[in-house]
Amino acid sequence: MKKALVIQEDIVLLKVIERLLLSKDYECRAVRTLSDLNIEDQNSDFDIIISEILFDGIAPLDFVFQIQEIILHKNLIILTNMGQEKVKKEVMASKNVKGFFAVPFDLDNIQKLIA
Repeated sequence: MKKALVIQEDIVLLKVIERLLLSKDYECRAVRTLSDLNIEDQNSDFDIIISEILFDGIAPLDFVFQIQEIILHKNLIILTNMGQEKVKKEVMASKNVKGFFAVPFDLDNIQKLIA
């Protein structure tokens, strides 16, 4: 079974993305903050991570680098309230970043990436 991790502070969006992944036959771990992650999460190899990049105390690009170093994954999709083009270009240039979507976004585009 494919494995996914969702990191999203917005509880409504967290639940929507979690349900979407479950409907696509992913085993899904959904957390609201980085501090909710545990050692088992760091030892897991996720097929996909879907995450916000705006968290208190960490710059968006630093967050992406931190996730890439700490948690094994094949693809990273960013869903964010930060729609700055410069940030998008920097994040998309990082390895294993499959998509960057600023709010408001179309869930159909995300479905295509996780199918």
